Amino acid sequence: MNYLFVADRMLGRLAKMLRLLGYDTIYASDISPAQLKELARREDRVILTRGEVSRRFTGMENVFSLKSEKSAEQLREVVEKCRLDLQGGLWTRCTLCNATITRIEKAQVESLVKPKVFQLYAEFYRCSGCGQVYWQGSHVERILRNLAAILGKPAEEE
Repeated sequence: MNYLFVADRMLGRLAKMLRLLGYDTIYASDISPAQLKELARREDRVILTRGEVSRRFTGMENVFSLKSEKSAEQLREVVEKCRLDLQGGLWTRCTLCNATITRIEKAQVESLVKPKVFQLYAEFYRCSGCGQVYWQGSHVERILRNLAAILGKPAEEE
C-alpha cells in the first residue's frame, strides 16, 4: 500500500526519515489538530501523532498514535505497523519540504554548490519544491548505516 502521512508538531524528525524513505509526509511545526484532520480527510492521509487519539481525533480511522518519544523507535513503529517498503522510494523526496527530487544536469548546479563538491561528484539531484540540491556523497553511506541500525535491516543504495 502506498501510504500518505501527515505528522503532528511533535514528529518533525520522524517526518524527515519517512521522506528519506520516499513517503509523502506533510509536517509543519504549527499544524493544529483540526488541520491534521482536514488534511487526512481531504487527501486520504494517515495521521501520525504522539497525542491522545480518543480525545483529539474522535471519529477518525487513519490515526496512528506512536508510543515512543525517540524518532528512531517511532520510525520502527511506523514501518512495522504499515509494513512500509524500505527500498522503493529511497532518495525520491526532499527531507526539507516533501516535494519530489529529480536528477539534473551537473552544469545546472555549478553556482549552487561548493566548488569542491562540484568537482568531486558527477550526479546531482534537485528538489522540485524548495530547490535544495542533493548529491550522493559520503553522508549517504552514513545515512544508510543509520537506517539499517534503526530498522534492523540492510538498507541499500538505489
